[in-house]
Amino acid sequence: MNEVTFKLYSPLTAELLSDENEIWLGNAPIELQGYEMTDYAGAIAAQIVEEGANIEQYMDGEDNPYLAAHVKSIRLSVEERYGELCGCATVIVDEDLTERGWNDLQDYITGQYSDGWGEGFEQRDIQVKDGILNVHFWQADHFAFTVEQVVNAPQQTKPSPSTKKYEITDTAHPVYPELHRIRALRQVREDVPVGTLGGYVQSEANLSQGNDDAWLYDDSVSRDEACVCDDARLYEQAMVQDLALARGSVIMYGNAIACDNAIVTGGRICNGALVCGNARVRENTVTHIAPVVAGHCVVMGDLAGKVVVSGSGSILPGQVVDNPTQNVVAIDEHGAVIVREPNLAPGRDRKNRNTPER
Repeated sequence: MNEVTFKLYSPLTAELLSDENEIWLGNAPIELQGYEMTDYAGAIAAQIVEEGANIEQYMDGEDNPYLAAHVKSIRLSVEERYGELCGCATVIVDEDLTERGWNDLQDYITGQYSDGWGEGFEQRDIQVKDGILNVHFWQADHFAFTVEQVVNAPQQTKPSPSTKKYEITDTAHPVYPELHRIRALRQVREDVPVGTLGGYVQSEANLSQGNDDAWLYDDSVSRDEACVCDDARLYEQAMVQDLALARGSVIMYGNAIACDNAIVTGGRICNGALVCGNARVRENTVTHIAPVVAGHCVVMGDLAGKVVVSGSGSILPGQVVDNPTQNVVAIDEHGAVIVREPNLAPGRDRKNRNTPER
């Protein structure tokens, strides 16, 4: 997916305790505005590097799945602008970041300035030629960003249509007219050659345009600010919506739905299954096996490993079922049972078992 670079400028203030103004004598530090701080740009920049300039690392993929999927980098620095030293956050994002995503991104950076990275930075004593400087990236009054696009960045070169994975056609969804069917512009998978019609999206933010194999088959849907990427596949009438994220090797089909802030990265979500709330469906880190969620069950908790949820079974918010064994944990409306994996006969290869693709 094409990437775009922006700079978000914001005001800086500071207190300077000069060598002649010892605080132990009861003298207050000197308050500085941005236009009085240009001589200290080098010292402040060096302290930012020491503190750690990249703050996307603090972004929680579970709390902010949409931002984590679309924001590639947030690097902090200071720059002189119109004779005033300003704070600068250089961000690299997908070109399909929505307006709501931009608002959330600015809220995230503001929060880092006020309560996160910036709170620690303003407590650092920066030694300058005139004394000791303490710098504030956030101010309680009149704080705002000035946004400028970096037009000369390499990311601004738009790919030709042939390098994109798909195009959005004029064919609207019969029920949701804001959604339109996609058509492959390149070979995506063995069963998706050039020209293949796929499912429905609301915008290019809903399905990755990169070199991965993610695809929407049949009449499946990705809408709102949901995203399908990596090797994820949706078939039939499966749907991801709201802020849900389908990535990794997950396969969804039937009338399965992932919504709210759900993140599904492995396994099968099928039939009438609903994965919602802050649910997570993923591989176990030991076995690399992911769950099967089928039937009319509801998953709102955390599932991993060889787990089968079926019937009208449910995983409640905050509930974690992470199975690190080869035995099956089967859950339905009647409760949970463990089905032991039978021992294989000598010489029999587990890989020779036929496993249905869907």
